[in-house]
Amino acid sequence: MKKVTIEITKDGWTTILEKDGKKFTERHVKTMYGSKSIEGDFEAEDDIDDELYDALTSFANHDIMSALN
Repeated sequence: MKKVTIEITKDGWTTILEKDGKKFTERHVKTMYGSKSIEGDFEAEDDIDDELYDALTSFANHDIMSALN
């Protein structure tokens, strides 16, 4: 089973991917110039295929965070 949970606030977002019994987490916080990752790195995970990685790292989360301000 694959499942993605995303929590977005005005201060950042957390993305949790559950895939094949494994859990991957990536957390970003808002910065003066955009955002930065403070936990996890989906790019470093071999178990995440390229298509899923591209979708998980799109700018949608950043845009939603910015709209909440």
